[in-house]
Amino acid sequence: MDSDSQHIDSEVVLKEARRRPTTRRPRRLGGARDSVRQDNVENSENLKLFGTRSNQPLPPAILYHASRFWAVLIGIDAYQSNPLHGCVSDALMMKELLMVKFEVPEHRIQCLLGSNDPTPGSSTIPSRANIINVFYNLIGNAEIQRGDNIIIYYAGYGSSYHCSQQCAPNSTCRKAGVCPIEAMCPIDRDTVDPDSRRWIPDISDREINALFTQISRTKGHKITFLTDCCYSGGMSRDSSPPTATRAMAPTSHSDVDDMLRAAHTRLRHLPRYRSVLSPDWQPDMSSHVLVAACQDYQTARESGGGEFTWSLVDALTSGAYNQGTTYQDLADLLNRSHTQTPSICGDHMNEPLWYLNTATGPPTMPTQVGTQSSDKLASLGFKVGTKFGQIP
Repeated sequence: MDSDSQHIDSEVVLKEARRRPTTRRPRRLGGARDSVRQDNVENSENLKLFGTRSNQPLPPAILYHASRFWAVLIGIDAYQSNPLHGCVSDALMMKELLMVKFEVPEHRIQCLLGSNDPTPGSSTIPSRANIINVFYNLIGNAEIQRGDNIIIYYAGYGSSYHCSQQCAPNSTCRKAGVCPIEAMCPIDRDTVDPDSRRWIPDISDREINALFTQISRTKGHKITFLTDCCYSGGMSRDSSPPTATRAMAPTSHSDVDDMLRAAHTRLRHLPRYRSVLSPDWQPDMSSHVLVAACQDYQTARESGGGEFTWSLVDALTSGAYNQGTTYQDLADLLNRSHTQTPSICGDHMNEPLWYLNTATGPPTMPTQVGTQSSDKLASLGFKVGTKFGQIP
């Protein structure tokens, strides 16, 4: 890493990523997407029908270390209010991508899926408790070595909470641009916990950030957080074609204080924990890189699937993605529009994306990914090296 990247101001990076408009390149996402609209997302075979096969030259072979990938994929459709329709299929598409292109073993991919027919009490339901438990398990998983790639993907609703009580007008956290507080919406939000008899709150970005910090202390900073949601707090739908904004209003029965107290109660026992209740709370952007679906002032939309996820899969299966691709380069590969421009931030966003640090050496022989895996991708319907809906 060069000397400049060793002295990155996390507050400035986060503030700029949130507030600065990015160059806009209008594109439309369509065509290939229409073929994947499906009623039964539980049938994984349906995921193999999207896109079209291509006779274009395949990208050159690239070396990945599949044994050093771990993933948590969260997709939630079955909210009690205003259910979504493409999040579970998006998560399953990401799983297929990881298993086929990166040859990640299936047992190293954990899926929490909120479909229309969830199994009550299952540990794979994306409830608040299960999501937090999965993150905690990453901290103590002895199989995950320091420097392994950990990919956390979330597709579902996001929400936004005012934090006037947590941040005084002149406080550091308000100046850093971390207010309002953003949150991930679990499937059981605004329901009563059967054990505590309390209303279940959302999961704040502060709680997630604190957990990522703990994970990075034991496993390293190769953590990528992919979010196909937004936090504008509103919903809009059209009847034809069906579209939705992946943002929801705050919970009705619990407020921001309940959400932060729930986080603090569980996090306070962690070593070197920085209280999420602090009026001068600041994010740790050295622990992970965030790749978000849109800017703060924009919305993340779905129409049979999330536009961001489709663009992400497209970029990662194109010939433009190679061993020198950084997180920041990925932003340039993603489809953009005047309504949705992906955002990337983190101290390590200028590092190569998902490649082994050769200085540490691999624990096992690398897997060659190129012609063979590209053939597999084509057999699943990925149109390798072609932009979905790109305007010539």
